[in-house]
Amino acid sequence: MNWTKARWILAGIVLLVSVWLMSAGLKAGGIGAAFPVIGSALLFVTFIIMIAPDTAVKVSEWIARPFAALFYPDDEFDKPPLSYVLARKYSQERKVESAVQEYEKILYFYPEERDACRELIELGKRVGDGELTEKYEEVWRERFENESGQNDEMNKDQA
Repeated sequence: MNWTKARWILAGIVLLVSVWLMSAGLKAGGIGAAFPVIGSALLFVTFIIMIAPDTAVKVSEWIARPFAALFYPDDEFDKPPLSYVLARKYSQERKVESAVQEYEKILYFYPEERDACRELIELGKRVGDGELTEKYEEVWRERFENESGQNDEMNKDQA
């Protein structure tokens, strides 16, 4: 028999003796209850110390998990939150490849976002990249011209 099993068996015996002493102390009256109650408390502390190596880490993880989740959420999201901040910053700084990557991420996770497609077309025109402009004008036609009234919005922006 290994040491862990022997320690748990001994801890169980100590707990049973502690409970037995406490019940004896509660049945006794007056000062005669002091020895069994004090002995029971000491045996209970001994029980806790005996099981602590196996349970302390698990119990502390169980207690700490809700607080850790505030700073490091366990949730995994289907898609990142919609944000144009990075894409527009790269676009302003003329970091074309990085801006295109960010806009493509937006279009990948949010295919209904007209602004991302429109801003990619504008970026292509601003830097003189005909391929980029043509590619996203085609994406615009495929995704948004079929919707009623959306073609008028694109034509207003191009004018």
